[in-house]
Amino acid sequence: MPLHPLLAEAFRSASIDPHTLPPASGNIIRTSTAAYFAKTGSGPTVAQMRGEAASLRAMAASAPAGLVPAVIGYAESEGEAGMVSAYAEGTRGPAFQRRLGEALAAMHCPGESQQYGFELPTHCGATAQDNAWNGSWEAFFRDQRLGALVAQIRDARVSALWEELKAGALPLLLRDFRPPPQPVILHGDLWSGNVAAGAKGEPVIFDPASYYGHGEADLGITRMFGGFTPAFYDAYHAARPRSAPHYERRQELYELYHHLNHALMFGGGYVASAVRIMRGLVAWAEGVRAEGEARG
Repeated sequence: MPLHPLLAEAFRSASIDPHTLPPASGNIIRTSTAAYFAKTGSGPTVAQMRGEAASLRAMAASAPAGLVPAVIGYAESEGEAGMVSAYAEGTRGPAFQRRLGEALAAMHCPGESQQYGFELPTHCGATAQDNAWNGSWEAFFRDQRLGALVAQIRDARVSALWEELKAGALPLLLRDFRPPPQPVILHGDLWSGNVAAGAKGEPVIFDPASYYGHGEADLGITRMFGGFTPAFYDAYHAARPRSAPHYERRQELYELYHHLNHALMFGGGYVASAVRIMRGLVAWAEGVRAEGEARG
């Protein structure tokens, strides 16, 4: 079957003659020296693919070699898009989790941006993310991440708890903590299904929803579905010390974003899990306030 014209254009942009390529097996094209992941999309998918290509390129600029699949080429025309990237296929070794933590910490290197956001919208699943630049991490994560989802979910319980969170837990967790939240490039959707091993067993992360934010926000979804061991977290925090105070509670807040996003996309039990986390954070903030009043 002939290669889609946009995929052929993507290969040509990397000086690869599409006529020399073997037939694809699904989305995978394998040659004697390399493997490629090729996909096309149309309609709303185009914006997702555009953001994905930009995310991969931004991550690759900061990441250790091999962590992020190289974008071979990307092309758009008349409401369609085609993207080709390197494809990772390998076996995880015994040190995989440690190496993943080290590599992610290295990618979270400050310096590329002085603000939070990204150059264009990206998508976490099917959800478009508001990446307009913002100089305040508290305002960005409150309004452009959590608040944006709450407004779309339109659930009375979620909305009521959101007002309580804004008054209590959010200022405690997103304001005045150390180390300060310097903007770093994030993967944005780092669940275990977006992690693989390369040919030499090295960690590879893909299918991103990137933006510049607090590095620990990338850890939020790692807690949601599992698949990450203590070796991963220990290696990451050996290079990027845990924020203080309230590290664990801040991680709950970062995880909440993904429960809310899944609630928006799928409803059902994800609404309940979001409500559970929100209630816990509201109760925690009330306890902190009561303790402060007792001391004062």
